[in-house]
Amino acid sequence: MQQNYQDTMAMVRKFGKPNLFLTFTWNPSWSEILNSMEGVQRPEDRPDIIVRVFNKKLIELLEDICKHGIFGTVLAYIYVIEFQKRGLPHAHILLTLDSESKIHTKDDIDKFVSKELPDPCTDLRLFQTVTKCMVHGTCGTININSPCMRDGQCCKSFPKQFKDDTEENVNGFPIYRRRAT
Repeated sequence: MQQNYQDTMAMVRKFGKPNLFLTFTWNPSWSEILNSMEGVQRPEDRPDIIVRVFNKKLIELLEDICKHGIFGTVLAYIYVIEFQKRGLPHAHILLTLDSESKIHTKDDIDKFVSKELPDPCTDLRLFQTVTKCMVHGTCGTININSPCMRDGQCCKSFPKQFKDDTEENVNGFPIYRRRAT
Protein backbone atom coordinates (compact mmCIF):
# COMPACT_ATOMS: atom_id res chain seq x y z
CA MET A 1 0.00 0.00 0.00
CA GLN A 2 2.85 2.37 0.86
CA GLN A 3 4.45 1.63 -2.52
CA ASN A 4 1.19 2.50 -4.32
CA TYR A 5 1.11 5.82 -2.48
CA GLN A 6 4.74 6.56 -3.40
CA ASP A 7 4.07 5.67 -7.05
CA THR A 8 1.06 7.99 -7.13
CA MET A 9 2.99 10.87 -5.57
CA ALA A 10 5.80 10.41 -8.12
CA MET A 11 3.18 10.57 -10.89
CA VAL A 12 1.72 13.77 -9.41
CA ARG A 13 5.16 15.40 -9.16
CA LYS A 14 5.92 14.64 -12.80
CA PHE A 15 2.51 15.12 -14.48
CA GLY A 16 0.42 17.15 -12.03
CA LYS A 17 -2.73 16.26 -10.13
CA PRO A 18 -5.08 13.71 -11.68
CA ASN A 19 -8.09 15.14 -13.50
CA LEU A 20 -10.45 12.19 -13.58
CA PHE A 21 -11.37 9.50 -11.08
CA LEU A 22 -13.12 6.47 -12.56
CA THR A 23 -14.53 3.37 -10.92
CA PHE A 24 -14.82 0.17 -12.96
CA THR A 25 -16.89 -2.63 -11.41
CA TRP A 26 -17.45 -6.21 -12.51
CA ASN A 27 -20.85 -7.05 -13.96
CA PRO A 28 -22.38 -10.44 -13.11
CA SER A 29 -24.27 -10.34 -16.42
CA TRP A 30 -21.19 -10.24 -18.66
CA SER A 31 -21.73 -12.98 -21.24
CA GLU A 32 -18.17 -14.29 -20.79
CA ILE A 33 -18.99 -15.02 -17.15
CA LEU A 34 -22.48 -16.43 -17.70
CA ASN A 35 -21.30 -18.70 -20.53
CA SER A 36 -18.69 -20.21 -18.20
CA MET A 37 -21.16 -21.26 -15.52
CA GLU A 38 -21.91 -24.96 -15.15
CA GLY A 39 -25.21 -26.31 -13.87
CA VAL A 40 -26.62 -24.23 -11.02
CA GLN A 41 -23.46 -22.20 -10.47
CA ARG A 42 -23.78 -18.49 -9.88
CA PRO A 43 -21.07 -16.01 -10.89
CA GLU A 44 -20.16 -15.49 -7.22
CA ASP A 45 -19.29 -19.21 -7.05
CA ARG A 46 -16.48 -18.76 -9.60
CA PRO A 47 -14.19 -15.91 -8.50
CA ASP A 48 -11.46 -17.31 -10.77
CA ILE A 49 -13.60 -16.65 -13.85
CA ILE A 50 -14.80 -13.29 -12.54
CA VAL A 51 -11.25 -12.04 -11.96
CA ARG A 52 -10.00 -13.31 -15.32
CA VAL A 53 -12.86 -11.64 -17.24
CA PHE A 54 -12.61 -8.49 -15.11
CA ASN A 55 -8.89 -8.14 -15.88
CA LYS A 56 -9.48 -8.57 -19.63
CA LYS A 57 -12.26 -5.96 -19.58
CA LEU A 58 -10.11 -3.58 -17.51
CA ILE A 59 -7.28 -3.87 -20.05
CA GLU A 60 -9.78 -3.12 -22.86
CA LEU A 61 -11.10 -0.09 -20.95
CA LEU A 62 -7.60 1.26 -20.34
CA GLU A 63 -6.79 0.76 -24.02
CA ASP A 64 -9.92 2.71 -25.03
CA ILE A 65 -8.97 5.49 -22.62
CA CYS A 66 -5.23 5.69 -23.29
CA LYS A 67 -4.73 4.55 -26.89
CA HIS A 68 -8.04 5.60 -28.42
CA GLY A 69 -8.31 8.81 -26.38
CA ILE A 70 -11.98 8.71 -25.40
CA PHE A 71 -11.25 11.40 -22.77
CA GLY A 72 -8.47 13.05 -24.76
CA THR A 73 -4.71 12.67 -24.37
CA VAL A 74 -3.73 10.82 -21.19
CA LEU A 75 -0.35 11.84 -19.79
CA ALA A 76 -0.41 9.34 -16.93
CA TYR A 77 -2.70 6.89 -15.19
CA ILE A 78 -2.61 4.67 -12.17
CA TYR A 79 -5.14 2.21 -10.84
CA VAL A 80 -5.73 -0.10 -7.93
CA ILE A 81 -7.96 -3.15 -7.87
CA GLU A 82 -9.94 -3.74 -4.70
CA PHE A 83 -12.17 -6.59 -3.68
CA GLN A 84 -15.58 -6.01 -2.13
CA LYS A 85 -16.90 -7.88 0.90
CA ARG A 86 -17.81 -10.93 -1.15
CA GLY A 87 -14.41 -10.89 -2.86
CA LEU A 88 -15.65 -9.32 -6.09
CA PRO A 89 -13.33 -6.87 -7.93
CA HIS A 90 -13.57 -3.21 -8.77
CA ALA A 91 -10.89 -0.80 -9.94
CA HIS A 92 -10.26 2.83 -9.02
CA ILE A 93 -8.50 4.66 -11.86
CA LEU A 94 -6.83 8.08 -11.73
CA LEU A 95 -6.15 9.85 -15.04
CA THR A 96 -3.98 12.89 -15.70
CA LEU A 97 -4.91 14.57 -18.98
CA ASP A 98 -2.97 17.06 -21.07
CA SER A 99 -4.08 20.71 -20.87
CA GLU A 100 -6.15 20.50 -24.08
CA SER A 101 -8.15 17.53 -22.76
CA LYS A 102 -8.84 18.74 -19.22
CA ILE A 103 -12.40 19.48 -18.18
CA HIS A 104 -12.64 23.25 -17.73
CA THR A 105 -16.32 24.15 -18.17
CA LYS A 106 -19.76 22.73 -17.51
CA ASP A 107 -20.04 22.03 -21.25
CA ASP A 108 -16.92 19.85 -20.95
CA ILE A 109 -18.59 17.99 -18.07
CA ASP A 110 -21.77 17.46 -20.11
CA LYS A 111 -19.68 16.10 -22.98
CA PHE A 112 -18.49 13.17 -20.83
CA VAL A 113 -21.07 12.73 -18.06
CA SER A 114 -24.79 12.26 -18.53
CA LYS A 115 -27.26 11.87 -15.69
CA GLU A 116 -30.17 11.51 -18.08
CA LEU A 117 -31.79 8.44 -19.55
CA PRO A 118 -30.98 7.85 -23.23
CA ASP A 119 -33.86 8.08 -25.70
CA PRO A 120 -35.22 4.53 -26.15
CA CYS A 121 -36.42 5.42 -29.67
CA THR A 122 -32.92 6.49 -30.73
CA ASP A 123 -30.84 3.85 -28.93
CA LEU A 124 -32.89 1.10 -27.28
CA ARG A 125 -29.87 -1.01 -26.31
CA LEU A 126 -28.18 1.89 -24.51
CA PHE A 127 -31.46 2.76 -22.77
CA GLN A 128 -31.86 -0.84 -21.58
CA THR A 129 -28.25 -1.03 -20.36
CA VAL A 130 -28.47 2.27 -18.45
CA THR A 131 -31.82 1.46 -16.82
CA LYS A 132 -30.59 -2.00 -15.84
CA CYS A 133 -27.09 -1.13 -14.59
CA MET A 134 -26.90 2.56 -13.75
CA VAL A 135 -30.19 3.60 -12.12
CA HIS A 136 -30.22 3.94 -8.33
CA GLY A 137 -32.69 1.48 -6.83
CA THR A 138 -35.92 2.40 -5.13
CA CYS A 139 -35.38 3.94 -1.70
CA GLY A 140 -36.83 6.56 0.59
CA THR A 141 -40.37 6.26 1.90
CA ILE A 142 -41.12 3.66 -0.79
CA ASN A 143 -38.37 1.32 0.46
CA ILE A 144 -37.06 2.28 3.90
CA ASN A 145 -35.13 -1.02 4.12
CA SER A 146 -32.93 -0.20 1.13
CA PRO A 147 -29.20 -0.59 1.94
CA CYS A 148 -28.61 3.09 1.11
CA MET A 149 -30.99 4.32 3.82
CA ARG A 150 -29.47 5.97 6.91
CA ASP A 151 -31.73 7.57 9.53
CA GLY A 152 -34.65 7.70 7.09
CA GLN A 153 -32.63 9.40 4.32
CA CYS A 154 -30.83 8.04 1.25
CA CYS A 155 -27.08 8.38 1.90
CA LYS A 156 -26.64 9.10 -1.85
CA SER A 157 -29.15 12.00 -1.65
CA PHE A 158 -31.71 10.45 -3.97
CA PRO A 159 -34.05 11.47 -5.44
CA LYS A 160 -32.06 14.26 -7.10
CA GLN A 161 -33.69 17.47 -8.28
CA PHE A 162 -34.15 18.13 -11.98
CA LYS A 163 -31.75 20.78 -13.35
CA ASP A 164 -31.65 22.36 -16.79
CA ASP A 165 -27.89 23.07 -16.60
CA THR A 166 -24.86 21.56 -14.91
CA GLU A 167 -23.44 23.65 -12.07
CA GLU A 168 -19.68 23.64 -11.69
CA ASN A 169 -17.81 22.81 -8.49
CA VAL A 170 -20.48 23.01 -5.80
CA ASN A 171 -18.68 21.94 -2.59
CA GLY A 172 -16.01 20.32 -4.74
CA PHE A 173 -18.44 18.41 -6.97
CA PRO A 174 -20.53 19.34 -9.99
CA ILE A 175 -24.31 19.20 -9.80
CA TYR A 176 -25.18 17.47 -13.05
CA ARG A 177 -27.84 18.43 -15.57
CA ARG A 178 -30.95 16.28 -15.10
CA ARG A 179 -33.77 17.32 -17.38
CA ALA A 180 -37.28 15.96 -16.97
CA THR A 181 -37.70 15.15 -20.67
